[in-house]
Amino acid sequence: MIKFFKAFPKFVKTALLSIFRHIAMSLSASSAVTITLILFSAFLMIAGNVSLFTNSIENDLQIHVVLKADVKTQKKIDEARDGLEKVNGVRRVTFSDKDNELELMIKEKGKEFEMYRGKDNPLCNAFFVSVKDANQIKAINSQIEQLSFVKQSVYGGSSVSQMISVLNTIRSGGLIFVGLLSLLALFLISNSIKLTIYARNTEISIMRNVGAANWYIKVPFMIEGMLIGLMGAILPCIFTYFGYQYLYDLLNGQIVTSLFALQPIMPFTLQICGILLLGGMAVGLIGSFFSTTKYLRWKR
Repeated sequence: MIKFFKAFPKFVKTALLSIFRHIAMSLSASSAVTITLILFSAFLMIAGNVSLFTNSIENDLQIHVVLKADVKTQKKIDEARDGLEKVNGVRRVTFSDKDNELELMIKEKGKEFEMYRGKDNPLCNAFFVSVKDANQIKAINSQIEQLSFVKQSVYGGSSVSQMISVLNTIRSGGLIFVGLLSLLALFLISNSIKLTIYARNTEISIMRNVGAANWYIKVPFMIEGMLIGLMGAILPCIFTYFGYQYLYDLLNGQIVTSLFALQPIMPFTLQICGILLLGGMAVGLIGSFFSTTKYLRWKR
């Protein structure tokens, strides 16, 4: 280990010299890295915003809990709130008095219900209940229906359950696609770097013949692979930052409505750039490691 750290500055210097000596192959490998990471960046931006959309929709799902007519006083309303908050899985409880309920009905059903404003309002007080996990909304609704002060509890039924299932499918599909694209990026980038290593197998053979240890041969190539990956990730990072900023300003931060708000520029773009830089370096390191290992399998 001590030998490694002592020789590390020399390894870095050797890697930098190799890049400049084989500049054409280095640029070719970094170009492959750049193209692949640009595609990867574009999908990460899409996947990140789709995930935000699905989370926003799930957070907007609520259970409408209508209270019994005798729940009028502040004491009974507070007791009802406490009872709802104690239900397992409830995230937030928002009170809606009967006047607000009527206004919501007028907005939804039509102006003919305006005649019930004032003392003639026949509606009851209610709560809107948000849940921690949208997948549990049906079970939580069933628990709320059993409470003594609840007249009616509605969450949307099977249509909401189907929508939640669709959102889960979209989220899972996005994660799977990111994984597959990551493997594709690893394959394409490592193969490009392998070509630069394979073209220099004579250099590796000479080092072996003069008695160089395996790690002494591998490390400069691995550092070179990391630097090539880093070089290839610079342009995708620029594309990510300025491209997403332009798109965000063009769409005014949302697609059609605030329900489909885009991820904020910061720290979203910095997070993606970090993934691209680390990913490019990691793939360069892995590609170089396996490429050099191929020529070091024979025994001394």
